[in-house]
Amino acid sequence: MSFEEKIDTNLYSRQIGTFGFDMMGKLQKLNVLIIGMKSTGIEIAKNLALMGVESIKIFDNDIVQKRDLGVNYFVRAGSVGKETIASACLNNLKDLNRNVDIKVINTVNEDLVLENDVVVCCDQKIEVLKSLNRICRANSAGKRVGFIACDTFGMIGSVFVDFGDNFISFDPTGTELKTGIIESITNDKEGLVTLITDGVIDFQTGDYVRFSEIEGMTELNNKEPVQIKVNSKNSFLIGDLSHYSPHTSGGLVTEVRYPKRIEFRSFEDCVLNPSSTGCLYTIDYSLANRAEQLHWIVMGYKHGNGDPKSTLTNAQLMNSNAKSCAVESVEEELFKSFMSQVNFKVPPLASFIGGIVAHEVIKFTGKYHPINQWLYVDFSLPREMLSGDFSGRGFDERYFDQVSLWGSDLQNKLQNSKIFIVGAGALGCEFLKNFALLGCGSQPDGLLTITDNDRIEVSNISRQFLFRTRHVGLAKSSVACESALEINPSIKVKPLEIRVGEDTEDIFDEHFWSSLNIVVNALDNVQARQYVDGRCVWYEKPLVESGTLGTLGNVQVVIPHVTQSYSESQDPPETSIPLCTLKHFPYQVEHTIEWARDVFEGLFTQIPLDIKKIRQNDEGVAEIPYERLELISKLLKCTPKDVKENLLRISSELFNLHFVNNIQQLLNSFPKDHVLSDGQRFWSPPKRPPTPLTFDLNDKIVQLFILSTTKIFASMMNMDVDVVESDVLSLRGLRLPEFQPRVLKLSQDKLNVEVQSDTTTDNDPLLHEIAHSNRTLDAVEFEKDDETNYHIEFIWSASVLRCRNYAIKECDKMKAKLISGKIIPAIATTTAMIGGLVTIEFLKALCYRNLKITHFRNAFACLATPIWLQSEPLPPIPTKDKDYDPVTCGPVRALPPNFTVWNKLIVLIPNGTVKQLIDWIRSKFNIEVIILSAGNLCIYNSFLPQHRNERLNAVITELVEKLGKKKIGVGCSHLVIDASCTDSDDVDVVIPTIKFQFK
Repeated sequence: MSFEEKIDTNLYSRQIGTFGFDMMGKLQKLNVLIIGMKSTGIEIAKNLALMGVESIKIFDNDIVQKRDLGVNYFVRAGSVGKETIASACLNNLKDLNRNVDIKVINTVNEDLVLENDVVVCCDQKIEVLKSLNRICRANSAGKRVGFIACDTFGMIGSVFVDFGDNFISFDPTGTELKTGIIESITNDKEGLVTLITDGVIDFQTGDYVRFSEIEGMTELNNKEPVQIKVNSKNSFLIGDLSHYSPHTSGGLVTEVRYPKRIEFRSFEDCVLNPSSTGCLYTIDYSLANRAEQLHWIVMGYKHGNGDPKSTLTNAQLMNSNAKSCAVESVEEELFKSFMSQVNFKVPPLASFIGGIVAHEVIKFTGKYHPINQWLYVDFSLPREMLSGDFSGRGFDERYFDQVSLWGSDLQNKLQNSKIFIVGAGALGCEFLKNFALLGCGSQPDGLLTITDNDRIEVSNISRQFLFRTRHVGLAKSSVACESALEINPSIKVKPLEIRVGEDTEDIFDEHFWSSLNIVVNALDNVQARQYVDGRCVWYEKPLVESGTLGTLGNVQVVIPHVTQSYSESQDPPETSIPLCTLKHFPYQVEHTIEWARDVFEGLFTQIPLDIKKIRQNDEGVAEIPYERLELISKLLKCTPKDVKENLLRISSELFNLHFVNNIQQLLNSFPKDHVLSDGQRFWSPPKRPPTPLTFDLNDKIVQLFILSTTKIFASMMNMDVDVVESDVLSLRGLRLPEFQPRVLKLSQDKLNVEVQSDTTTDNDPLLHEIAHSNRTLDAVEFEKDDETNYHIEFIWSASVLRCRNYAIKECDKMKAKLISGKIIPAIATTTAMIGGLVTIEFLKALCYRNLKITHFRNAFACLATPIWLQSEPLPPIPTKDKDYDPVTCGPVRALPPNFTVWNKLIVLIPNGTVKQLIDWIRSKFNIEVIILSAGNLCIYNSFLPQHRNERLNAVITELVEKLGKKKIGVGCSHLVIDASCTDSDDVDVVIPTIKFQFK
């Protein structure tokens, strides 16, 4: 059994998409010791268990207190005063992943440390940190053990990393190697390499690259890697090429990534000399020197007695003796803020720091770049949010730390808020966990509503930690709520299995949206995000938006009338692969995988639909090619007696068609030396001339293609066909259809190639035969996560064979699964980190009426390199007058000036008519209405006489029901209407959307 086969690719598919198989192998051999399980420790252990390390040993001999229930989601009320924290959370930790060996240990010594690869200390005293760090760096066994320390003090946190004097990061960025196709290379003193690209090249100055497949300037092929200097958006310089042969055509360039040696210093050295560069990492540039200030305050606290006086004295003394990062003086306000928070633990910081530290642990494998060496964060809440009683009186003791930190007013708001979480996947689980710990929705006026129409799959278990293997097949939202109630039985939760969208507005109606205090998105597609964003804008509700992609994560906070909405700032659309590239001219492995996916759709999904069309004599039947009708006829003639033999032959013929005859046809029409009328070579980059394959039954990939095709065809027939390797090998001697040349046409853009139809064939007999057959075939929908259905085997084998046709570097089966299944790489650590950041902004968004835009933070993070960036959100985009608008081809006025998406015109006219609304707009702005529309319905157009005669006096609600052919919902009290207007100078005028209140 190969190493890849030992890994549960269904369970870890999204994680493998981030890490790769090599990293997964190292990860599954990692042994970790975690000391301190109160808050951050449980988060680190949870993340590592989900990711599948070999073992986790946990140490925390403190007895569970009631207040621990507010930050440790795996201890239960029954353990309070009875069990140690480590013992109390052991069984729930084990339940996350039975493949991970998790144990409680009662004493920590050198022998125990040496049993592990990484030691993590959470909220430990300075003597413990120094002692354990010495053992990790220098011990009797001479073993290098990674050391990480972290602390949380209310909303302030720190991380320290030491992986020894000579740590090697084999892949500092973790990204795929960059590649490019060469268009030209100059013979200059500064040789210029220009690449074929539609946008900007991925390469950066300082990258090392290697060349291959270059014609003419062959000296560059397989030369030692050279360092580049980016020259323009599509070119870079590589040094003197004046003595090289001229470049004639083609070539590939591939990034070469060298390992990086990192020299860490000991914890003791880093106390007075925290940074070799003279400054510490800052995640928020508005807080200049905050990290340096926090270092001395935290070190002062840890080296003192914990009281303000000794902390400040030590901080000042250590700063004066600093070897780096000294500050002018310790800031008094920051010091007071720190001391007011120092004794409290809250969920958002545990989630954020826990995600980061768990990811630092896996970097000990050599993938990614560790933190260098300190990280400090300060998420202290604005003073405007801190009010009420801070004693904790009147609250469940589980909320003691929270109330002590931010006061009774915010805690009451949390417990009485109506919160809507959209999505119960990985992020949704993190949000629900944090909100349960905070006590959200636990008082009479509060409610946590979460909706997700998905069911739990095996691939969810490694990231969506509220689910277990026993939950596979159940509704995500229901199970998530059940798990949240185990964390905090006092919360009120309402699970729904309904997609949020236009088709469910009868459920998520005006009353529902109006009742909410805040919305938190946990979605994985832009369309759904935009819809929810639109609802939040319309009903003026704060929204916290976020997303993850592998080690990347982002957070955006949307505040009514204060910030931009999500839809005002979004990523550019994904680029699609041109059809001609897929069909005839692939040059990347991604092209071959997408081609295989299209072939799958055409064979296994579309053929049954074609049969249905033929039998119903639908339009388009005449367009079905003769060859396809032949294939359908052969499939329908299969009987249980001869199905295996026939399907094996059909599968072999499909191999012959796609990888032999079609390739020969392309080369017959466009030989490798073909020249276009303008003198250009037809097969010039990015086109790659193909080569036909041979029907080699000893080739394992050829065998897999025939076997998987046969198995899927059999499933279309609802027949269980047992096909093994010997069955495929029995096809030796099979005569396959020989190549018959046809006419190919080249389009004017010289990219698309079409087969000229053969008008000599008569399709009618086959159409008649198919229409009158009593056999049926079931459409097969592509399913990526079923290891028994052979879908991925078909995609992968077809892709590999296509790569061999075009001399493209092949990929492994996992990559084929990721691309064909459009699997988004995802890992538990990024999800936890983003969950913490979202919860911090969630707290502020609940209090947004008392805050300014300067209090909120959008965030971007990359755990791989690593990077964290926080910035103030952008204000809403104002609608302004324009001297020239490209849509109207003239000037445009905005009334009122500078209105934003948050503004709307509220018009209350019970049973109002079109004329009454037009008069209201005319009176308000002194403008004339040209067009009124409600959604996609045009309810009035002044250019149409019929509208002016018949619709002006029509009641708007009745008109909308008539045009839309459906009744307005009983719970609906308004319509959304847009108006196109002009002023007295015939200049187009834009006004805010109208909220037409009809009752």
